[in-house]
Amino acid sequence: MQKIPVTIITGFLGSGKTTVINQLLQQPYQERIAVIVNEYGEIGVDHQLVINSEEEIFQMNNGCLCCTLRSDLSNVLHSILEVSKEQETVFDRIIIETTGLAEPGPIVQTFFRLPYLQEYFVIDSVMTLVDAVNGLHQIAHYEESVDQIAFADKIWLTKLDEADSRAEYFLRQKLVSLNHMLKLRD
Repeated sequence: MQKIPVTIITGFLGSGKTTVINQLLQQPYQERIAVIVNEYGEIGVDHQLVINSEEEIFQMNNGCLCCTLRSDLSNVLHSILEVSKEQETVFDRIIIETTGLAEPGPIVQTFFRLPYLQEYFVIDSVMTLVDAVNGLHQIAHYEESVDQIAFADKIWLTKLDEADSRAEYFLRQKLVSLNHMLKLRD
């Protein structure tokens, strides 16, 4: 069995994580995706995509799964594997959406600490969304925002259409100073 790639999508409050995930789920891909949502906010994965729910795991009308992380991450991943076996379905990818205040480090460490998870999953990316309008303020005032940027291998700038070009320039400079290894994406 091939390991299932896991993409962790993080970003400070209001950066657009849920919007990006909803757009991904509405694409006509042939990929079967399981989405794990660890969210405190009121706006979640688009309810129009949900067709059936059982406790923490939701079957989506595009063949994807959506899970709400209420317990330990390893338990949710184990549940996804069980559903996969029961339904004889292979998932091509798992996306984990963190809360806006989450540090991605402990999530990644969970995969490295548990051999069971290493056997079935591999982290392919930690993508941090950064709001181009509010990013500099968030970096200056919220350590969680800095941690999310520093831990990312990819940064996706959101709300560029609303951002001042001068502020965007300084934000890009700040992002590179916080994480020399990242790839910026607009």
